[in-house]
Amino acid sequence: MPKSARPWQLRDYVFAAFMTIGIAVASVITVPLTLSIPLPGIRTIVWAPFAGIFLTLGMARLQRSGSVALMIGVLALVLSRLSWIITAFLVVALLVTELVMLLRGGFYGRVNRLLGNVLFFSSATVAGALVGAYAAGDIFAAWVGQSWLLILMTIVSGLAGALGWWLGERVVKQLQRAGKLNVD
Repeated sequence: MPKSARPWQLRDYVFAAFMTIGIAVASVITVPLTLSIPLPGIRTIVWAPFAGIFLTLGMARLQRSGSVALMIGVLALVLSRLSWIITAFLVVALLVTELVMLLRGGFYGRVNRLLGNVLFFSSATVAGALVGAYAAGDIFAAWVGQSWLLILMTIVSGLAGALGWWLGERVVKQLQRAGKLNVD
């Protein structure tokens, strides 16, 4: 039975929880390094290579639609205690990613995992800038008004997500060799 047809099991939820913890730890370590840099998407760019490793591992193990929602949705829920802005842009990014990947049949295969990473981190940059412009007003609105900068930061965020995917695929390969991860 293909993974997409199999119901979610407890071990899927546990694995997703550990990947969520990895994504959160990557955020706790990287985001403070960029707090003084007032560019839209800079936090995502620095966070993406590290968070992308865990996102890729989760996609590789779970392989079906809802994988990113399971990991990032829990993270967004936890971070809602800190900021509704973070929660809002994470939810928008996960919805964009899940909707596109639903049309592609989930996260089965390296190409779909690459696309999922690039989509998530790129859409997180755009959503973060738009939600930030709405919430913070003039400061963020000025950045959104400079579309060339937002486009550049979105592209760089996607590339950083691709780097995270590449690193994550290396970990997937090593775990497969060790017999610890079964990826079809």
